[in-house]
Amino acid sequence: MQLRKLLMVGALFTSIAAITSGCAYRTDLAQGNFVEQEAVDQLRQGMSAAQVQYILGTPMLTDPFDNSRWYYVYFLRKGWDEPEIKNLVVLFQGNTLYDVSGDFKKPDAFYDGSYNIQKINFGALPSGSAQVQQQQQAPQATPDAAAAEPSFEPAPQA
Repeated sequence: MQLRKLLMVGALFTSIAAITSGCAYRTDLAQGNFVEQEAVDQLRQGMSAAQVQYILGTPMLTDPFDNSRWYYVYFLRKGWDEPEIKNLVVLFQGNTLYDVSGDFKKPDAFYDGSYNIQKINFGALPSGSAQVQQQQQAPQATPDAAAAEPSFEPAPQA
């Protein structure tokens, strides 16, 4: 009888200690696109969609009716704490970045268009470049060469 009372008191203390200490463990849950402010700071108006995707990754959601709007959503719940939800909405005009909105600060240099992507101006090739020299050495089509080509007209049907 005394052993039974001792076990009951021990079980009672154990259950009270378990309830008050919060021993239930809840794992951290992270879902979506983890976007940092440093990545958002690299965005500039006028970037192509491929450049934006290279910096931020594949968007969590694209509008099915208007693919000019990309959504980056991040959800993080640590243990029993309140979840942290961050959103970033990227807007395009055509294939170029137009605007950024959401929970991140828009970079100060967003509208100046200066980003570290190498641009190639094909119209300003120097006259001594290999491509210009190849174009100059290519044979020119003459009227006689066009006449010497065989014609591929369909045969008359009987």
